[in-house]
Amino acid sequence: MKGGASIRRLGLMMRVISRHAFIHLLSQRLARWPNLALKICGPKLSGPQRFRRVIEEIGGTFIKFGQMLALQSDLLPLDYCRALFSLFDQVEPFEYKQVEQIFVEDLHRKPHEIFSSFDPQPIATGSIGQVHVATLGEHKLAVKVRRPTILSDFDADITALSFIVRTVKLLHIRALYWIIAPTEEFVAWTQEELDFRREGHYMDELGHNAKENACEKVPLVFWSYTTAQILTAEYLEGVTISEFLRERDAGRLRTVNDFDPRLFAGRLIDNFLGDAFRHGMFHADLHPGNLMIMNGNVVGYIDFGISGVLSRYSRRHLIAMTLAYARGDLDAMCESFFRITTFDHNANLAGFRQRLREVSANWYGRQRTQSRLRKSITSIMLDLLVLSRECGVWPQRDVIKYIRSAIALDGLVKTFSPGMDIGRQLEMACERHIKWDSMRNLVSPDAVAGWFGGYTNLVRDGALRAMSALRRLSSDGTSPQIVPAHKPKKQKSRLRYPILQSLWIGIFAFIFLKPPAEMFTSRGFWWTVPFFVAAVSMIVWRMLKHGHTDKSRGYAN
Repeated sequence: MKGGASIRRLGLMMRVISRHAFIHLLSQRLARWPNLALKICGPKLSGPQRFRRVIEEIGGTFIKFGQMLALQSDLLPLDYCRALFSLFDQVEPFEYKQVEQIFVEDLHRKPHEIFSSFDPQPIATGSIGQVHVATLGEHKLAVKVRRPTILSDFDADITALSFIVRTVKLLHIRALYWIIAPTEEFVAWTQEELDFRREGHYMDELGHNAKENACEKVPLVFWSYTTAQILTAEYLEGVTISEFLRERDAGRLRTVNDFDPRLFAGRLIDNFLGDAFRHGMFHADLHPGNLMIMNGNVVGYIDFGISGVLSRYSRRHLIAMTLAYARGDLDAMCESFFRITTFDHNANLAGFRQRLREVSANWYGRQRTQSRLRKSITSIMLDLLVLSRECGVWPQRDVIKYIRSAIALDGLVKTFSPGMDIGRQLEMACERHIKWDSMRNLVSPDAVAGWFGGYTNLVRDGALRAMSALRRLSSDGTSPQIVPAHKPKKQKSRLRYPILQSLWIGIFAFIFLKPPAEMFTSRGFWWTVPFFVAAVSMIVWRMLKHGHTDKSRGYAN
C-alpha cells in the first residue's frame, strides 16, 4: 500500500516536471505568435515563476524545500529566490468544509460553536497547514489547522527523498554528498511539525525563556483548543517579513512607523544566539513567513513546528566555533568543531585542517575597511559540511539543526538588510554571551560554595598561625602555642571575611565586563554598585552560615 502510494507520488512528480518543461520550451518557440502561444500554453510565465508553479503543484514537503531554496541567494539567482517567497504564506488553501470536519473529529464541535467569531478565509497558508483568525471573548486568536492530506503526501515524499539519498550514496556522487545530511535532517524535522501539540510545548518553553527579553515576543498557547491537528494561540499584531519583502518589491511599504531594518536584523541575530547559547532552545525554522515586525522593532515569532535543543556541552563549543570563524581563527574553529562531531574509522583530521585553510582563503577581507567575513555564513557552513563529508567528520544532529538555522538566518538577513556586517554582529553577540556566562558562573551559589568552602579554612588557619607567632615573640617564647581548638571563636571569626570576598568577586566582575570609561560617569552605575555588593555579600554570608551550621551539627554528633 505504502509502496503503491510512493510510486504514484513519483509518477505525479515526473508528470508535473515534464509538462511544465514542455510548455515552457513551447511558449518560447511560439513567442512570435503571442495569441497562439496563449491558447496552447496558457499565460506566459518566466523561468522563476514556472519553477515556483512546479513546486506548488507537487506540493507536500517539496514546498518546504522551496522555502529553504528561497533563502539561498548564493545557490539560486535572486529572481528565483524572490519568486519562491510566496511559498512561505501563500500556498493554495484547502476548503473550509475540511476545516470544520477536522474540528468535529478532534474537538467534537464546529469552529463557530467554540469561538465567539471565526473567519472562514485563512490569513496565511503554508505547506503543513493554514491559519484562521478567531476571537474568544476579549482574546484575538490565530488558529492553525493541519492539511487533511499531509500525512499521505508526507509518506510518499519521504520515500522519494530517501530514494535520492540512497542513489547518491550507492553511486558515490561526491558532488551531491552535501545534500545527504540536510535531507536526512529535513525528514526528521518535518515529522516533528505534523503534531501541533509538540509545537505548542515548544512555544510554551520558548515563551518562558523570552520573558526577560523585551525584543522577543512568543504567543501564548490556548491548550483547551489545541490538538494534533489544531493549534490555537495568541494573535500577534504586526507585519510578517514576507509581507514586507513583497511590499518593498512592489514599491508600497506598509510597516510600523519606527521600523529600522538594520536594528531589526541585529535583534534577529541576537535573539537566535541568545536562545541557543543561553537557554539551549531556539526557533529552528527562521523563514520570512514565521517572523513578524512588531512595534518598537520587536521580533514576533510564529510557527514553532521545528525547534532546536542544544546540550550545555554543545553550546559551549558552538559558541567557541562561531566566535572563531567570525574572527578568522581557523585552529580554534577546528578544535571546537571536532568536539561536537563523530569520526569515521578512517577520518582524516589533518586533511580537514589543510583543506579548511584552502577553502577559507576567500572567506575573509584583508583590509581593515572590509567586513571580516567576505563570504556569507551560508557559503561557509556549506563549505564546512562538504569538507566534513570528505574527511569522515560527522556533526551531531543538534549541531546540524543549529547550522541549518544559521544558514536560514543568514539568507534572511541578506535579503532583509543586505548591507549588514553579519560577521561583526556574530562576534559581538558571542562576546556578550561569554561575558554573561562567565559572570553567571562567577557569582552562582554553587561557585561561591565551591570557592569559599575550600579556601575559608586555608585563610582562617593562616591568620591564626600568624597571630600565634606574634604572641610567641611578644612573650619571649614563654606563652603556650595557640591551638585553634575553641570552635565558637573560629566560627565567629568567619564573619569578618564576606566583605573582602565580595570585593574579590567585584574585581573579577570588572575584569570580565571591561566597561567603557563613560560608564563610571553615569548616575545609574553608582546606584547599581551598592546593590551589587550587597547581593554578593548576602550570597557569601549565606554560604558561610550554611557551612557553619553543617559543621556545628558535625561537632554535636
